[in-house]
Amino acid sequence: MWTAIKRKLQRTYLHPRHLAQREIERFVRREGIRLTGRLLDIGCGKKPYIGLLPNVRQYIGVDVPSTMHGIQKVDVLASVMALPFPEDTFDSLLCTEILEHTPSPVDGLTEMARVAKPGACLLLTVPLSEQLHERPHDYCRFTSYWLMHLLPATGWELVSLVPRGGPWLEIGYRFSSFLYASLGSTSKNDGNLVPRPIAGPFVIVTCAGIQALSSLLDHLWPSDLSTIGYSVVARKQ
Repeated sequence: MWTAIKRKLQRTYLHPRHLAQREIERFVRREGIRLTGRLLDIGCGKKPYIGLLPNVRQYIGVDVPSTMHGIQKVDVLASVMALPFPEDTFDSLLCTEILEHTPSPVDGLTEMARVAKPGACLLLTVPLSEQLHERPHDYCRFTSYWLMHLLPATGWELVSLVPRGGPWLEIGYRFSSFLYASLGSTSKNDGNLVPRPIAGPFVIVTCAGIQALSSLLDHLWPSDLSTIGYSVVARKQ
């Protein structure tokens, strides 16, 4: 029941992690037209962006067996470190918030480039500011400067690199996430959070106010000092 409620709240401020998810969805909605032909979604989970890719002919989702999102919609069980496909297989790739769970992002990006056709488009999102999650498989965070070095070194040409919000959005997102994780919920064995019966609703309403205010401040007072994370468009060299 709670899973269904969370799904309904996901696109509202009543979801404590709404800001990060909103920014990723906006990126995929804006740039998804670039993805064509045969697509590989790496770390696909429940395939939340499948409806935002009008030019994709075949959608193949890959994820690990231990994913906290379930494997019901996963087509192939595999890690980004060892994708079970021949070279030059895919016209497009999508990878959202996965590389931080990879012990070696260099190897992960290199493996993605291996299975991509020359000129294939990659939409990638990575976090810069994020609490520990999906432990113990949470290994790193990404600055824009590391991405500008990492992508060309692994076979990708950088097309665009955009921060997902500024410091105000980051502060609101981190504070909301912290309040919910520490006061408003308990963690299940699979890593999913379940709201506390009494405190949960009050914390969720508080988080909604925090996120709404930080979103307004981010619009009124933009800055490039920090961000939740980065959205990348790249092409295989």
